[in-house]
Order: sequence, then C-alpha cells, then structure tokens
Amino acid sequence: MNIGFIGFGEVGYEMSKGFNHQQNHKIYVYDPLFDRKETIQRAEETHTTLFDDTRKVVQKPLDVLFVAVPASYAVEAWETVWSHLNNKTFYVDLSTASAATKQKISTGMMEKGIQSFIDGAIMGPLKEGQHKVFTNVSGYKAEEFAHWGNDLGMNLTFVSKNIGDATNIKFIRSIFTKGLSTLLHEVMEIAELNQLEDTILESIAKTMDKEPFEKIMNRLITGNVLHAERRVKEMDNVIDFINSHNQEPLMTEATRNKLAALSNKNLKNQFNGEAPRDWKSVIRTSNST
Repeated sequence: MNIGFIGFGEVGYEMSKGFNHQQNHKIYVYDPLFDRKETIQRAEETHTTLFDDTRKVVQKPLDVLFVAVPASYAVEAWETVWSHLNNKTFYVDLSTASAATKQKISTGMMEKGIQSFIDGAIMGPLKEGQHKVFTNVSGYKAEEFAHWGNDLGMNLTFVSKNIGDATNIKFIRSIFTKGLSTLLHEVMEIAELNQLEDTILESIAKTMDKEPFEKIMNRLITGNVLHAERRVKEMDNVIDFINSHNQEPLMTEATRNKLAALSNKNLKNQFNGEAPRDWKSVIRTSNST
C-alpha cells in the first residue's frame, strides 16, 4: 500500500513503525522539521521516504493520506495540498482540531468535489498501539475506510457519516480522562501532606472496585439530585481544609461550583424529593432546565 503522512511527529512515526513491522508498505512523509537529525533518523528507522514539501507527498499514488499536525495547523496543512487531491485516496485528519475546524476543511474539499475526507480521533496510546491504536472515524466515506484500514491491520471503528462526531467523542471523553487524572493528583497531594496516601488509595479503590462502573456512575449522578445543596457546604469545608495546607483546590473548587449549579436548578423539586431511578433522566432534566 502507498501511505502518506503530513506531520511526522509521534503519530506518523509510531504508525509508520507499525505498518512496516507488519509488512512492507511504501510510506511517504513530510514534516516541517524535515532537515532535523531526529526527523531524518526516524525516517531511516521506519523505512519511509522523507520529503521537504507536502506536495511531493500527495503527488504520489496514495491509498491514504494522514494529516497529523498540531491542531492550529490543520487547516493550513490541508490547504497546501488541495489542488492535488482526488477521490481515489482516503484523506484522514488525525489532528486534535475541533469538530468545527474539521467540518470547515470537509466543506472546502466538498466544494472541490472531494468526498473522501475523514475525521479520525485516536483513542489510545500510540506507543503501544502504533498503527493498531484504537481510532474512531466519521465522514461520508468513513465506513469504507474503516473496512479498508481494518483489513490492513488497523483498529478502526466507524461512528457515523457526520464529520466531527469522532472528534467530539474524543473531546467529551477527555473531560473524564483528563479530569480524573488531575482530580486524583489533587487528592493524593493533600493525602500525602497528611501522610494518608495509602489509606486514601485503599479507601477509593474499595469504593470503585465494589460495583461495575455504570452502577457507580448511576449512584453518583442520581445522588446529586437529593444532596447537591448539602454537598456544596461540604466542599466549602474541604476547600478551607486544602487552603490550610497551602495547596490550590482547583479541582475541588470546580466540583463545588458544579454542585452549586445543580442545586440552583432545583432538580430535587423536579423529582419530587425522591431519588431518580437512573442517571439518564437526571441528565435530560438538567439539560432542559
């Protein structure tokens, strides 16, 4: 297969390693740092052809072109190659640009008659997965690309024909994954200062391991309906506690503010003072208030 990359950072490098470890493909890459020693070494290691111009990549008879550049350069990267695009190649944007940005790129391509633009969102660690990293894709030809890529050893999941859906899944999930990582950091900082880190870890683990995750989520979200107001006051005390140790309660303040917002929506009255049966009804009611 003929594979192209615009951007040869971690994404292009790791995926190229995976592709050529599985079997020999012709891989053509461009990176703005093409003349750096590290970039040249990466190209040699992955047996890829490194070019000094994006147009030299797209002028090859590519089966797929991946754009993997920083989000702020996504539009520019695509615009430099627009005049060389065709409907025989899959054009996959793996950047972390927003759904709106990717929709803008897709619209520009559609105006030129190109229907093969695909929104790709990498959902796992690249160093472990390489070209097999779990990736969501959406777009007009995303389902076709998913079949093609999976036959090539990739791990692609078709989401929908709507550009931006794959990216939105990644962004929404990041609220949890990145939020949880920073929340845990804040928890263990204050725990360590009180020499309670092992005890706190054991306590949290016992809670999280007791039930399947969906049951835990259901209990936590529905519990806020009845107890949001009380929990605001509790978090005020926790903030004072963290401040007394000269620590910044950034995540704790965010929790306190979200609880206050839920309390102001009077969800308790909307559920007649009774615990909701499931988290979905809470979210629907919260969004409509």
